[in-house]
Amino acid sequence: MIKTIASRSKNRFVLAIALALTLSIGVVQAFAAQSWLYMTPSDETVVGDLEFVPAGTRIYYEWQNNGSIHGVGVGVYYFDGQSSTLMSNKTAAYGDGGTFGSFQAPYNGYYFLRAKCGGNGQTGCKGSGFME
Repeated sequence: MIKTIASRSKNRFVLAIALALTLSIGVVQAFAAQSWLYMTPSDETVVGDLEFVPAGTRIYYEWQNNGSIHGVGVGVYYFDGQSSTLMSNKTAAYGDGGTFGSFQAPYNGYYFLRAKCGGNGQTGCKGSGFME
């Protein structure tokens, strides 16, 4: 079937365009899949990159501590261009504790992951997480 379609020059052109579009869509999806965030023991708070998410899309986030001396609060925020609003948050227990969560994005716009070590100005946390 494909050999028959590809034997005609007009069909070959259409087939090449369709293949190029299919491959480019796959690359865009792979690029936007995850936004990673890392925390070192000297960090109090770390903030991830802004990621555009269409309304209704499920946002999943996860955090894993790696020998932290405090718990780490992690949350996903919506940024409207002027201020940020917490959409969902969890706390990973100290040591090697981890946590995860998900929610549906209520707005078209930019979201980011933020992690905070312990309480007021504490450091000594180490871990990583991502938002997808």
